[in-house]
Amino acid sequence: MAKPRRVSGVDPDRRLRPNARRILAVRIDEVYQYDGAVADPANVTELHDMRIACKRLRYLLEIFSVAFTEDLDPIIDQVKELQDILGDIHDCDVQVPLLQRHLAWLQEREAAGARELVGSRAAGAGEVDAEAEIARFAEALSSSGRGDERPGVHALIARRRQERDALYARFLDEWRRLKRERFRARMERALDLA
Repeated sequence: MAKPRRVSGVDPDRRLRPNARRILAVRIDEVYQYDGAVADPANVTELHDMRIACKRLRYLLEIFSVAFTEDLDPIIDQVKELQDILGDIHDCDVQVPLLQRHLAWLQEREAAGARELVGSRAAGAGEVDAEAEIARFAEALSSSGRGDERPGVHALIARRRQERDALYARFLDEWRRLKRERFRARMERALDLA
């Protein structure tokens, strides 16, 4: 996770508004530093870091809104919307690898069971064709319904990937719309940064 940048020139002896403007200017820059990176859906870390940057900006806008005459609620709502979409994308980015690890665990557990069964039968029966025993075990496992969990996990992975693709498209549309509508300039004007 990207750490917040240090804000210079904050003076606790000054009024709230000048300090708030300095802090918010840096936090706005933090959000927009990811502009190029988030154009690629594979940049998972950057998308998550942008979400954290949006979160910081949003909370500070909420805290400092009392220092400004302009209503910051529409700006806060827009930043929150970006944060929420990016959070949903991050949920998918975390869940899919977890589900894939679970599938690998299931496969290893079943393979270990097969090796154990074949090994115990081989020890008691003398010469045994291990490959044939493993194939028989796999067939018995398949017909018993024991492997039913895997198709569900595969389906869930596919669904989460589709959701992620749709969420990313929604995020990208929203981000491009905000850029077209000069959202940053509107924010900076409302905060007297321009």
